Amino acid sequence: MREIGQNLDTTKERVKKLLNIPVLIKINGGRGKSTLCHGEVTALFPAVFSVKLDTGELKTFSYADVHTRGVLFLKPQKQEQ
Repeated sequence: MREIGQNLDTTKERVKKLLNIPVLIKINGGRGKSTLCHGEVTALFPAVFSVKLDTGELKTFSYADVHTRGVLFLKPQKQEQ
């Protein structure tokens, strides 16, 4: 469900701020299934954006996916050294 008072332009601006920053991405696969991936937003387009995962895989999502919470950006946890 989308956030009240938000629109796609606001969502695009939020994604734009994450360009080239490492993030943890939670992808809702439906029916209670979700996947956590590490990666970074590498390209922005008018209707979609691309995410390069740490595995080298390239995934593309629409801004509507973020707007409806099908894709969530989380802060990656710092690893202790």
